[in-house]
Amino acid sequence: MGAGDQAQSNPALAADADRGTLMEKLLAQLENIRVWEHGGARAPHKPLLLLMALAAVQRGEPRLMPFALVEEDLTRLLADFGPPRRSHHPEYPFWRLQNDGDFWEIPERAALEQRLPGRKRQGDLPPSILHEVGAHGGFSTSAHELLSSHPEHVNQLTARLLHAHFPPSMHEDILDAVQMPWVTVARARSRQPGFRDAILRIYEHRCAVCGFDGRLGSSDLGIEAAHVRWHSKGGPDREDNGLALCVFHHKMLDRGALGLDDERRITVSQHVHGGPEVHLLLIRFAGQPLRGPQRGAPPVAQPYIDWHAREVFRGPARESA
Repeated sequence: MGAGDQAQSNPALAADADRGTLMEKLLAQLENIRVWEHGGARAPHKPLLLLMALAAVQRGEPRLMPFALVEEDLTRLLADFGPPRRSHHPEYPFWRLQNDGDFWEIPERAALEQRLPGRKRQGDLPPSILHEVGAHGGFSTSAHELLSSHPEHVNQLTARLLHAHFPPSMHEDILDAVQMPWVTVARARSRQPGFRDAILRIYEHRCAVCGFDGRLGSSDLGIEAAHVRWHSKGGPDREDNGLALCVFHHKMLDRGALGLDDERRITVSQHVHGGPEVHLLLIRFAGQPLRGPQRGAPPVAQPYIDWHAREVFRGPARESA
């Protein structure tokens, strides 16, 4: 008896097969969402909205989220984890996810389209129209039922979205920001063998910002190989895209509190504030030269510095400390 015959004779097997097929389809659709890209620019709008929706599923909340809530929460997430921009547009992913598959639903779609009859169906709607109609959005009924009954699938989708669009140093912060419970994030993408060893070697196992070089016995303690242009955004595993940083300054680099100028001096965002410890650990390095690699090893290349300054660093930079 073949697998198909077994499924037909056993309703439980058939149901499992259907769930597996639906999960495979959902994974494929979410991995292939269309994310705007131009010249290396970051546009994490859809991934952050999906993470919000997945967290809502894990918390047992209603399937559909009102746009008013999405607008408020997604704007905050974009300000914290998106690239530095003067304005944010949460209405774009809320509406456009409908075109990435059948997993996202806006029940008021027909009424919304009637408000702007001259626009194409895939065109964007202004927030005012979404508010007037009282639009709601969320996973389709079938996708929501699957995810609600299988929290491990939510974990899987969450991990894939995080690793595809954000560096690992930001994952826990994003999970906390979307209030995601019960998720264990595992590494989904491997780096090129030798990248970490090469970066730590050329920077002499010392943080390029503060000089920390702690060891526990014969192993490094809190020293990491950081990508200047994120690995998830096309940053290569090359010596000229890497820095040896302590755990703290690695996170500051990825969050945009810390960066580099064209002369490879350390920049610190004017948005950073706090007490004496913040000055000691971060602000005092503003304008200081970065500790370079060993002689003969390449420093961070300008294109990666430019990408980080444009897509990550929260300018403007402070004056030299």
